[in-house]
Amino acid sequence: MQQEVAQTSELDAQRAVSELCARLKKPVSSYSVIIFFASSAYDFAKVSELLYEKFPNAEVIGATTAGELTHEGFKKNTLELNAISTNVGRTQCKGCLIEDIDGFPIIHKGIISQTAQKAGINLSAQGISKNSFAISLICGILHAEENVLSLLYTLVKDPDFLVAGGSAGDDLKFKATYVSYNGKVSSNGAVFLFVKTQDPFCIYKENIFTESEKTVLLTDVNPKTHMVNSIDNQNPRRRYAQILGISESQVNDALLEHPFGRVFGENTFIASLVNFNPDGKLLMYARVLQGNTQTIMNPLDAVEITEKSCREMKEKIPRPGCVIFFNCILRTIGFEKSRKQDALVQVWKKHFPTFGGFSTYGEQIGHINSNQTLVALVIGE
Repeated sequence: MQQEVAQTSELDAQRAVSELCARLKKPVSSYSVIIFFASSAYDFAKVSELLYEKFPNAEVIGATTAGELTHEGFKKNTLELNAISTNVGRTQCKGCLIEDIDGFPIIHKGIISQTAQKAGINLSAQGISKNSFAISLICGILHAEENVLSLLYTLVKDPDFLVAGGSAGDDLKFKATYVSYNGKVSSNGAVFLFVKTQDPFCIYKENIFTESEKTVLLTDVNPKTHMVNSIDNQNPRRRYAQILGISESQVNDALLEHPFGRVFGENTFIASLVNFNPDGKLLMYARVLQGNTQTIMNPLDAVEITEKSCREMKEKIPRPGCVIFFNCILRTIGFEKSRKQDALVQVWKKHFPTFGGFSTYGEQIGHINSNQTLVALVIGE
């Protein structure tokens, strides 16, 4: 596959789309997949409509963001276009939009299966992970990511088949997020793009944290609101401060560097902490379960981890032609606070000829929706 990335800060939808298309090297009819990421400053419905009109031969998917990510760095208030060309004989792609994911997404089983079949993927077959994967874009303030992934994986029989994706953002307004498929927009939906390809690919998860020896038990939770009412049968703020050896007045400053971790076999998935309310109760981004044990995480050097990640991805895909990053907004905020954004972009630029991505409200890899994580989709030329 071959990826071209264009970006603009022009806020008028018509002019922005025209500018992006003018920057592409090939005729618009040459592209098989268009993936766009738009700040909430844009008229998302208009951008979606215009891009669908401009690329008649492509599957066009998109999401609103909490920031955009390209060779130009971590950006805000921009529109980013990833134009991907494929060899028709080597790659098939087909997408779909499912609605009402916070209600009864199970009614969309048929649509998902049919869409995968149109891409040449039989979800009930074994071995499809060898040449197939899916990209997900999910509205990000509905707390529905786990439901959507669970729905998909009730249809998938190959345990190694992977989804890579991110939850749409709205520049930290937390009012409305949007996803789009072929010009149709939803504020309570999810998009899947199924890909079957002979090109090599890898889906990579990067954590910039390591497990400590400290664990907590979530003893009283509200799964619907993601609120933790007690930890180890104690007030969450008081217990968290006690474990870290800090005062209660310092806990909100520690959340980015000491999130929780969920351990599944050899994999650790980050469960980010939003804040402590005035009563000391803890709000979490990830789904919370009664009686669940969480590990307190400690930070690692982000630049060193990024270099290591890139080397490992390049070992698997020596000649990357398309790279999409789904990078948690909390990582973006942390990198900005520590002034590491430029250093990280330089590492990515050293290893990848081009890349695109966005700051997400959640990151999907396989069955899991995670936080404070980078999920990278790397496809060979």
